Amino acid sequence: MDKRAKKILFNTYWSKNGWKENTEQYPSSEDFIYAKEKGLMFDPFSISHDDCVKKIVQLGKTITTDQVAKAFLSSLSTRRLDWRSAIASYSIAQKITIHKYTPVESERFYDADNAVTHIGYTCAVCQNLRYGIIGQENYINVDLNVFKF
Repeated sequence: MDKRAKKILFNTYWSKNGWKENTEQYPSSEDFIYAKEKGLMFDPFSISHDDCVKKIVQLGKTITTDQVAKAFLSSLSTRRLDWRSAIASYSIAQKITIHKYTPVESERFYDADNAVTHIGYTCAVCQNLRYGIIGQENYINVDLNVFKF
């Protein structure tokens, strides 16, 4: 793993005081391009729920249990912590089925007068998958870099 790219990624989200606020999480353009070239950072990503589910199911069919086990075992000796998340991702990919976004209320916010100020929704099918996934109808300009962190 490229040390400079790793430092750029870590410095984007972490400081000596802990997690940075969202407004502080911007590397310079030069640093971002460098980290992208090294495969550690990515442009924002947009996809619909339905397309995302299809891709997860397709990927789940191409990855074997043996590959996931090898990635995890390799992470123990190499300290590549990012390889450990393969277990959870693989488990979800094996359980999820192709389905359409089915909205269900997931949150409700009230003001001081108990009037509803916001209702949040998630996908009922994704939410009911073991460990509850938050399924949005559309993912617009999602920052995937924080997952690499």
